[in-house]
Amino acid sequence: MNRMETSREMTPDDVTVRIRTIRAKLPGQVRRERLETARAGYGPLYSMAEIRQKVAESLPPRLGFVRRAVLEPIETYVRTIPDSALLKYDEAEASRLFSKFWVATPAYFREQPLDPWIIGEIEGRDLYALIAQWDAADVPGTA
Repeated sequence: MNRMETSREMTPDDVTVRIRTIRAKLPGQVRRERLETARAGYGPLYSMAEIRQKVAESLPPRLGFVRRAVLEPIETYVRTIPDSALLKYDEAEASRLFSKFWVATPAYFREQPLDPWIIGEIEGRDLYALIAQWDAADVPGTA
């Protein structure tokens, strides 16, 4: 039995499984698939510079104040994260699309950061997805 006969006898489901197995062995293919899956599930992907700009621009402009974004790893974030954001984070972590998670908070220079975002970093890329966002004033103990 030659290779052509074997491929003709395979069902479409067998071929799909075989292709996924082959693709999983090729790092470039896995990255592309991870990016496509992340875009489908979480929307547009952004560079770190774009994330910082989007987070900072979520604050209204104030004369004499510089808007900025403060980022820290989610593991070291000490303020209370609301349950709904924690559930979104847990789902994103379980997807295995992201290698690291950050909490990004918009702030005016020299003022307390407000209204955090959870950002997921896609492994091996300088691309990030917005996972969750909340109003810090709505979380007890954070104001």
